[in-house]
Amino acid sequence: MSAFYTKLSNTILSSEGYGAASNELFENYVKKIAGEEHQIEREVVKKLTTSLQYFYQSDDESIRKKGAELLSMLLYVCGEEVNELVVIADHVFNEAGDFPNITLLREKFPNINFKISMFDEVRKDLREALNTVEAIDHPLTDYQRSLWEDLEEGEDVITAAPTSTGKTHIILQYLVREVAQSGGAFAAIVVPTRALISEVSNTVYEIAKKGGFENDIEICTFPKEEAYNSKTIFVMTQERLFETLQADILYFDFLFVDEAHNISDKSRGVLLHMTLQKVLEGGEPQIIISMPSQRYLKAFNSIFDEIEFSERTTKRSPVAKILINTKLVNRDIILSHYKSESQVVIPKNFAGDKLGSIAYRLGSGESNIVYRNKTNNCEDSAKAISDMITKEKDSPRLQEAADYVATFLHQDFTLAENLKKGVAFHYGPLPGVVRRMVESLARDGEIDFIACTSTLAEGVNLPAKNLFLQNPLQVVQFGNPEQIEDVKIDNITGRAGRMLKHFSGNIFLVDLPSWRFQDYFEEKEDEADKIPTYYQILNDNVNGVKQALQGTYDHSTDGQYTYYAIANKLLKEFENDTLSQTLDANEITLQPQVKIDLISQVERSFDELIVDSFTLEANPTVGYLQQNSLYDFLRMRGDLSEWALPHPMSTRLYTQLEKICSELNQFGIFLPTKSSVPFACVIARKWIQGESLHSIILEQMNHWPRKKCNTNVREVIATINSDIRFKMASALRCYQLLFTNITQSRNEEVESVKLHGFIEAGGCDKRFIQLVNIGLSRETAVEINSKLQPDIPIPNFETLRSLYDEDSLSTLHPITKKEIERLLL
Repeated sequence: MSAFYTKLSNTILSSEGYGAASNELFENYVKKIAGEEHQIEREVVKKLTTSLQYFYQSDDESIRKKGAELLSMLLYVCGEEVNELVVIADHVFNEAGDFPNITLLREKFPNINFKISMFDEVRKDLREALNTVEAIDHPLTDYQRSLWEDLEEGEDVITAAPTSTGKTHIILQYLVREVAQSGGAFAAIVVPTRALISEVSNTVYEIAKKGGFENDIEICTFPKEEAYNSKTIFVMTQERLFETLQADILYFDFLFVDEAHNISDKSRGVLLHMTLQKVLEGGEPQIIISMPSQRYLKAFNSIFDEIEFSERTTKRSPVAKILINTKLVNRDIILSHYKSESQVVIPKNFAGDKLGSIAYRLGSGESNIVYRNKTNNCEDSAKAISDMITKEKDSPRLQEAADYVATFLHQDFTLAENLKKGVAFHYGPLPGVVRRMVESLARDGEIDFIACTSTLAEGVNLPAKNLFLQNPLQVVQFGNPEQIEDVKIDNITGRAGRMLKHFSGNIFLVDLPSWRFQDYFEEKEDEADKIPTYYQILNDNVNGVKQALQGTYDHSTDGQYTYYAIANKLLKEFENDTLSQTLDANEITLQPQVKIDLISQVERSFDELIVDSFTLEANPTVGYLQQNSLYDFLRMRGDLSEWALPHPMSTRLYTQLEKICSELNQFGIFLPTKSSVPFACVIARKWIQGESLHSIILEQMNHWPRKKCNTNVREVIATINSDIRFKMASALRCYQLLFTNITQSRNEEVESVKLHGFIEAGGCDKRFIQLVNIGLSRETAVEINSKLQPDIPIPNFETLRSLYDEDSLSTLHPITKKEIERLLL
């Protein structure tokens, strides 16, 4: 029957009448968005409503999407006036198993009677009951229900679904319940970025709190030396989890890899590959793999080669996406439905051609995201929008947020003034507390416009009604820009519209003909399945891997970390006698002679190893020859105490740090790109000792007084995130391991502190570490630490709650208190 409806739908789509009716709907839709006069004929509504019901029955996904677009536009344009339309929408959503939209429908149109007949009511109630589970407070889509059922049955699950289908929420609900109700269980949640650690850990805590489990479960975001709670959920990047597994033998009951397409990411893929293999060495967890694209489903075949996954996939999102071409011509804006002949002209009502001005004209009254390729472009767009808004918003929360930015970053940082008008920017080089503050304000409707970079592609949950795109591309330092991967552009556009809030999201494609890459939204023929980066680089650039094995790979590029990780993994596999098995994997396309030559090179390199294989594995991004050289250097030192890493609060910290990092720089192990070695050490000292970002920024501004405040703030945080928390931490982790190996071989007791852990956290005080592990941001932990007497420990949520209830934290900034309240209340 679906094939019949597909044939009928194609006939409708090709008809002249449908073209005229859909154009009229689109014209009214755009005019309502822009606040212009609009009116649609009732007969047109009737015809389109009939058509979309046929479209929903089709087995062609593109036709079903057209049906979803039509229905969402009709509800927006005339849902209030045409009550029958809402009743029909209720029926359509029910037949499609789309219960989140039924919930939204009844919230938006509470005065409409949805009952048609007793038979229909009973049938709908039955369908809704089937899609309702006790643990979740709203009915599920058919996809979500199937995913939940597989999880409950203990299946290993691999799932692919677009952003905004609610897959992560379902999985986290399941994990929290299972760990809480167990006699004791460990769950590992692997996320690609530090920003997602805080987002996911906060979501886990909120779920636990809602179920009354918050005191039963420990949420761990950093490796620690003391014992873990018997019920612990680890929320970590692959780097942190890998380090945790090196320090401790842990057996996980559950493994959830979120945004799992990163197995094919150039910079993260190899370490994720290694981390997952390390997890499997310690047990047989229930494995849950989640990704936005079906092209990555087979990327895990070799890692989990004996696992039979239950596949749950869908290309359908409850939130329709409406693509709108947008172009400025003289004093007008011309808008057209993507790949249609419809065209609507509205007055521009502003001077110039800035993207921020276009967003303000078309997005007023709604939530909006303006995507930009660079951080400074975000700031420019936010300023352009802010300049068009004449009055500050009457919002105490925005005033508090602006004051926080001025106080804890700098008073001249433009985000402070933007926030007062409900405008913000969001990008990687922002402190975690500020990013989370912006995200919270946006979700609560306080912020109307956010200009942001590819943080949207990393899974950060920032949905909005409208998304504005202009020439999206991947900026490459010192190189030509590249096209953004399809999976990332899908993640970005997936932020247009929010489940349970919008029936659809608008994606405005601004000046599409001028884009460097214009085929983002073209229907593409089936492409080859993605494979892990480990295999892809071996296939594409085996010579680069050989250079890494020889220690000659170009150190001036960040690509060195990936290539050295591959080289180290090959050496480990050679030692374990699994190298031939790896090179015989189906994903490897190397010719037999090339494999033989590669194995020979691995064998020669293995014979040159001085460091032990455990140390090599523990430092996956540092080449073995670099480790050999550093090992020889340390072995030749007479008094190793002169080369020990001091306590973080030592007065010798900067001097010793610069001395050691300068040597690491000479060996090609620490190569900062955002700053010099001495200045990176200046910032690192303040960072490790828990000084406020404000004081660190002032140090930068004194060092570069002619630079704009925004530039200085960005550069400080980029230095901290890249040169210090990643590169310096990795280099010092390697140094510490080699130093310890040598002292043990000499039977010498020389105290050297694991500074890399304190660098990752951003402080060294025990209470500070406790606060960060609870889930608070670095800046919040710094402020709490500065206000309390040093002899008050905060080992858990309950202690923090007691201090809060006793008003011991009353002098904190309101934004700091709100972050605490989100955890406790």
